[in-house]
Amino acid sequence: MEEQSKYAFGIDVGTENVRAVALEIRGEEDIKVIAYGEAENKKGMRKGIVTDLSGPAEATDKALKTVESMSGVNVDAAYVSINGSHISSETVTGMIAVSSNEGITNEELNRLEDTAMSGRITSNKQVLDVIPLNYTLDGQSGIRQPLGMVANKIEIVANVVSGLTPSVDALGRAMAAANLRVLRFMPTSVAAARAVLSEKQLENGACVIDFGASTTSVAVYDEGDLQYIGVVPAGAVNITKDLAISLELNTDAAEEIKLRYVTADFAPTGKEVTMRHNGETISFKKDEVNEIVKARLVDIFEHVAEHLERAGYAQKLPEGAVLVGAGANMKGIAGFAKEVLKMATRVGVPGNGLKGVVEDIEKPEYATAIGLALSMADDGKTSGVEDEKEKKPFSLFGLFKKKK
Repeated sequence: MEEQSKYAFGIDVGTENVRAVALEIRGEEDIKVIAYGEAENKKGMRKGIVTDLSGPAEATDKALKTVESMSGVNVDAAYVSINGSHISSETVTGMIAVSSNEGITNEELNRLEDTAMSGRITSNKQVLDVIPLNYTLDGQSGIRQPLGMVANKIEIVANVVSGLTPSVDALGRAMAAANLRVLRFMPTSVAAARAVLSEKQLENGACVIDFGASTTSVAVYDEGDLQYIGVVPAGAVNITKDLAISLELNTDAAEEIKLRYVTADFAPTGKEVTMRHNGETISFKKDEVNEIVKARLVDIFEHVAEHLERAGYAQKLPEGAVLVGAGANMKGIAGFAKEVLKMATRVGVPGNGLKGVVEDIEKPEYATAIGLALSMADDGKTSGVEDEKEKKPFSLFGLFKKKK
């Protein structure tokens, strides 16, 4: 009997763009990309944080309508990315006595986590994930999964990922305004890791660097688990703004220069470039452009290096760094990052092992959306409901209507 199709969805809500991916799952080895959608996020977000609900809500709704039209599947719930410098991780420890001799239960593990977090996570923070790094049973450490084991005392070392409650709540409200139920929020770099890191890389030690539009987030993995997460409040759009200011151009022209003429090896050329943009002739010295871009890249990746140092993993990751996000499309960026971070670096392209319309989204900027959908499938939160009726029309009227 043929296995019934189930579906998983990932929505990457970025400052500049919203990207959505739909997966069809028929088994562990049969996962197909059936739809994707992208919409410009024209307003309402700054450095990964929602400042106006209407902007990300409209962009999300538009991206989802594209996905629903392409797939014929209704998207009412999904895993959603979250970003911004308010996202952080903290190592916590805790200990409880075990009352039963019949084996450690899930209830006791939950109580242990609560004990570890008590007093460590402030009231203005919302816990997004708790990653147990190590359990110790009656002095025996190195236990990965103590469920069902017998002990008198159990201790935990865990990594707690959290975000500021107002920022998490605002993003949730924006998604609700787009008629989307959030099953789980995941930091962008953590979601991307699911799409671009193998189990071997997770175990040996690697980091994912999500070089986005206005933020650059870092997730460090070792021994199979997330060890640290940090966010640099600058990204690829800062390079565009630097060029626009220095060359006295608008940002559209500066973006074209960045994409067409910048290579991150920054070799001196002595060349002057002339190009046409919207009927206007623009001339600039390539070495001057290189100098502007290099200064910003050095600043961003030196801050990334500081996060790795803070995590205790600077130059200590055997599998190196994997770059994702739209900024990873810059020519020569992997070599530049390798030079600054002093570790092996490559650009991560998602889609390995997937079928369907994968070739259209085998791009570093889609790593987070694909990773979100894969994580939803991993957690067994898949949906089996096809699009039997049209999705409710998007409207912010009810959300913002003043009470009389």
